Amino acid sequence: MYRWIARFIMLCAFSAASAAGATAQTRIVTLEWTAPGDDAFVGKATSYDVRFSRSPISASTYAIATKLNIAFLPGIAGTKEHLTVVGLTQGVGYYFALRAIDDGGNVSPVSNIAYLPGNVAGVDAVNAPPEFSAPLPNPALGSTRFSVTLSRPEWMRVEAFDVGGRKVRTLAMGQYSAGHFDLRWDLRDDSGQRLNPGAYLVRSQVGDAVFLRRVMVVG
Repeated sequence: MYRWIARFIMLCAFSAASAAGATAQTRIVTLEWTAPGDDAFVGKATSYDVRFSRSPISASTYAIATKLNIAFLPGIAGTKEHLTVVGLTQGVGYYFALRAIDDGGNVSPVSNIAYLPGNVAGVDAVNAPPEFSAPLPNPALGSTRFSVTLSRPEWMRVEAFDVGGRKVRTLAMGQYSAGHFDLRWDLRDDSGQRLNPGAYLVRSQVGDAVFLRRVMVVG
């Protein structure tokens, strides 16, 4: 049977955070994500293809990003994975992304993009407040996304409500590592049904900060 792991890797909340052990010229980054399954949330993938670039990574540019030569066997679905990358240049920002491959040779789409800012050693970078962008696109048809930047690990809870105040979808809830990533919404409710056209309010609590974003859903 054809096995497809694409949609599970997209849920991994792939992130990057600086780690101890850097020198005056180089630094170290730890990448974190949740292992996808082989068949749905069962089993495990066969291998990972992890890449990095100084320029933004997308599905169209993934192939030209630098590949990390790693001998890293994926854990079973749901396992928290960690990978440390050394020798990165101080003061330079890096983008990271991964794909997973199963034993049938099926390759997932590109994960969300983790970003390590160029200035991460200073106090200002460490203590920078979280960022939660406006939705893009907005108005939205089919899907929208929010760009999230965390300077340190934070607890995040993101929920969407209709104009009557009824919660329609929990978009995120849990502890997230420092880094930059996109939070995507397929404009469906918690039961998987497509939302009716109209206005919706997305409330994001990131640590002690609260963000309110309005999304217009069009039919």
